[in-house]
Amino acid sequence: MSNETEKDTSPSEKIEVVQASEVLFTEQQAIIQSLKQELELSKKNVDELQHSVHRLAADFDNYKKWSAKERQTIVRTASESLIKKLLDIYESLEKAVCTVKDESVNEFVNGIKMIYKEFSRILKSEGVEPINSIGVPLDVYKHEVLMRKINDDVPEDTVLEEIQKGYLLNTFVLRTAKVVVSQKSSHENIQNLEKPEETKGG
Repeated sequence: MSNETEKDTSPSEKIEVVQASEVLFTEQQAIIQSLKQELELSKKNVDELQHSVHRLAADFDNYKKWSAKERQTIVRTASESLIKKLLDIYESLEKAVCTVKDESVNEFVNGIKMIYKEFSRILKSEGVEPINSIGVPLDVYKHEVLMRKINDDVPEDTVLEEIQKGYLLNTFVLRTAKVVVSQKSSHENIQNLEKPEETKGG
């Protein structure tokens, strides 16, 4: 029987079977290759999406930080504006407390002192502190120089007088102090002053 079957199968039929198998294999390889390409493309898309998500998360985090900082700036600016308006009243009270000495108005003076003390407490609680000026080196961020005076007893650019107080709001300069600073006497000026006398003597 088997011999008969072998006899019935011609060489051409065998070639067709082999060719069909090769075609099927080639198609399968093409499908596999196509699937690999789709998988790579999908992986690339996933990576891009993950990168976009990370970038958006970072942008949102930056926005939250910026927003919080902006709110702080708005609050600080509002406080700064209000306190600047109050400083003139505060300093007027301070002058009144220092200048009024008439015993007949003792009760009035005590009232003013109480108001001034309470005013000082409120400003301090809001972070307002006077800038230390007298005797300290000039700080261009805290001091505004209105005048210079010759003084060889202290280092140059030492604050000698305070014309108007300056204030800090926490670490921020609310108002610069208006000051007079020291200046060394110039040797050149001394020599220039002596020269005319020498000429006259000659």
